[in-house]
Amino acid sequence: MNTNYKDTRAAIVCSHIATKHLPILRAIRTEPLEPEDSGWQFLCNSGEEEGDDEAQVWLVSEILGLEPSLSQFVNLPVGTKLSRKDKSSKWDQI
Repeated sequence: MNTNYKDTRAAIVCSHIATKHLPILRAIRTEPLEPEDSGWQFLCNSGEEEGDDEAQVWLVSEILGLEPSLSQFVNLPVGTKLSRKDKSSKWDQI
């Protein structure tokens, strides 16, 4: 994991990314609930069902270590939605 990123805000990661190592294919930024919350949710978009209790909380820096291509987007405002077709595709704002 790349540790050059120092963002210590929290983000929600779907369990399929966290435990099954599926790629991040969707990212949504909602209104943060706490000061340490980034508002970001990172999802695999696999269509597999997941319970709310299965998601994990990671640091944004951990997400960027896993997927550095997101670094250009993490400071975009609440309401930002990103999507891509597969791991090698470019991110699109939707």
